[in-house]
Amino acid sequence: MMSLTMPSPKLNIVPDTGFYIAAALKNGYARSYLIGRGTKFLTYELFSSEAILLELQEKLESDKFGFDRQQVVNMLIQVRGVVRIVYPSQKITVVRDPDDDKILECAKEAKADAILTFDKDLLVLKEYEGIKIIHPSTMQYLFPNNHI
Repeated sequence: MMSLTMPSPKLNIVPDTGFYIAAALKNGYARSYLIGRGTKFLTYELFSSEAILLELQEKLESDKFGFDRQQVVNMLIQVRGVVRIVYPSQKITVVRDPDDDKILECAKEAKADAILTFDKDLLVLKEYEGIKIIHPSTMQYLFPNNHI
């Protein structure tokens, strides 16, 4: 008897800079999503852009977090190893903080299903052109076994 298996649905997800900073600072659900890929029923792919990664580098190099140069380089290498880079072709000006528009630009280019963010300026939108904007803790309901 032949078994027919359906491919699991895949979500395209764009984490914002704060998500990567949370992953760099401590073990927990943010870091676990950089390592995991989902469940046998639902998978995901992470997307980013050069603008997001540049902002991440600038923030990690700031005095606020206390990372040395090698730690920043290692984090960027790890992130680049798990995300697919897209190059947004459309400029978007929607969010109160113009720095956050790059997240929407990336999500639109990636045909994202969701943006993961801790940023209140993005979360207040709830959705942008069909792209859900959610707090990263919401992912634990979609991927309950993805934790470290």
